[in-house]
Amino acid sequence: MARWVIARENNDQEQGLLGVPASVLNILTNRGIPASELEDFLSPAPKVTYDPFLLTDLKEAAQFLIDAADSGKTICVYGDYDADGITSTALMTSVLVCLTDKVFSYVPSRFTDGYGLSVSAVQKIRDQGADVLLTVDCGSTSPAEVRYAKELGMDVVVTDHHILRDGMDPECLFVNPKRDGNYPFSELCGCGVAFKLAQGLQRLLEQRGDSRFTKAKLNSLLDLVAISTVADIVPLRGENRNLVKYGLDRINRKERAGLNCLLNALDLSGRIIDSSSISYIIAPNLNALGRMNDAAPGVELLESRSTEERLDELAELTIKTNIERKAEQEKTFRICRQSLAKGDCGEYAPVILADGAHEGVAGIVAGNLKEQLYRPVCIVTPTGDGLLKGTGRSIPGVNLHQCFENCGDIFTRFGGHAGACGFSLKEENLDIFRQRMQEQVKSLADNDPGLFTETIYIEHELSSAEKNIGYAEKLQLLEPYGEGNPVPLFCIKNAQVGSVRTMGADGQHIRFTAMTDDRIPVGCVLFGRAEQYKDMIFSHSRIDVAGELDINEFRGERKLQMRVKDIRVSGQEE
Repeated sequence: MARWVIARENNDQEQGLLGVPASVLNILTNRGIPASELEDFLSPAPKVTYDPFLLTDLKEAAQFLIDAADSGKTICVYGDYDADGITSTALMTSVLVCLTDKVFSYVPSRFTDGYGLSVSAVQKIRDQGADVLLTVDCGSTSPAEVRYAKELGMDVVVTDHHILRDGMDPECLFVNPKRDGNYPFSELCGCGVAFKLAQGLQRLLEQRGDSRFTKAKLNSLLDLVAISTVADIVPLRGENRNLVKYGLDRINRKERAGLNCLLNALDLSGRIIDSSSISYIIAPNLNALGRMNDAAPGVELLESRSTEERLDELAELTIKTNIERKAEQEKTFRICRQSLAKGDCGEYAPVILADGAHEGVAGIVAGNLKEQLYRPVCIVTPTGDGLLKGTGRSIPGVNLHQCFENCGDIFTRFGGHAGACGFSLKEENLDIFRQRMQEQVKSLADNDPGLFTETIYIEHELSSAEKNIGYAEKLQLLEPYGEGNPVPLFCIKNAQVGSVRTMGADGQHIRFTAMTDDRIPVGCVLFGRAEQYKDMIFSHSRIDVAGELDINEFRGERKLQMRVKDIRVSGQEE
């Protein structure tokens, strides 16, 4: 059972700013948005952005790339195999082809190259004739691979956004907003950093009257930045939020041919694309390419330089691959549940050896199990060479990256952040790793008895005047939603349940109405968890309901709807 925390009302907030209800403004106040930033936050055309040249080495990197292109050097853009890496690679390649025809991209294979830069991949790139290696969304912790590239005669520029590790900075031009604190906003995604480099390139070219890469071309890349920023789950605040707002506008202009082919194949061409469309539809399809096979088709699709027939083929391939990903995900989930049932994976932080599982979907399954168990979860799969490749997902209060730092001596490689990490280790170190994880997380739980109880933060209890579509429409001003700016949760207290109807082949979904003493019914829908809550719903007891507000459109009729997150019997302690 989750613990509910309901935000305090702030009656000091200015009333009616920009026609926004006070309760909506209160949500922003509780999220730490100062009054001076409210107008920019709510504006459809925000102005907050930062000078790209504040990023260490960016100006030098931009000038170097211009000089390299002008001198006829061959440039390789080296990305990553997830949605952020795919968009980053497509963005930077699209920029450089404006300057030279001697440019190509390389996206590593999850299965043969591994994450980030690898010696084998660097050798392949050199063999293809590259004089310059430009990384996007990777490279911060690859000093050995950078040295190897330089030994082979290549110049290297690294652009990335991942956490740095002491003593591992690459010895080259190195652009990373986390590097030294010179840049006012450190939470850009990989594609966001690539866009700042593109900004720098455009400015330098404009200063000398060179129109090969214009401001209009720069702005046309914002659709890629929006996809990556939402997909990579970086905080959707500050500059990120503004990049996504402008990027969503670009997506909905339908200007990128390859993306339009994908939207058409996904039956999204007639819909307004928002951050949820990216999170739940576009990003999973792009990510599936790298999870299952090869992410290079995603780069080609988003570059949009191929024929329309070829782009349609790539879009269909992307969707087909995602269908395969879902099947493998279900299989891997079953394997992991069977391993958990044996009881030897660890109580506090399960480390699951999933022999036979598909390593490309292990991260998704780890995330699903983390939500179900409300524990940090790691899944490891054998690579066939005496090593195990692993991925982990964590809960609030357990910094997975810090835990892995404390196990650094038994890893052959690891990286990531507080909520998600990847790693590899020798098979004989698995038990040691599992034991250390239990010890660390048990220590955290001993100091925080509520560590394994999910906390639900509820922004506001709905009043009678707010149980309507108009209020839900005002909430849309808070979009785009994402990490750091989640969809707000509301609650209805002491409600009677009515009009109950189960849905789905197995009755796993439920629709019902929740009505308080004001006699205004609010339609509610609970997806996938009917078994968990059906006793409360059918008990005829009064309940409290927490969930997200949206608008349900059916047969031309629009109604307020709450997507249920949690239910409890009325009168329980908050």
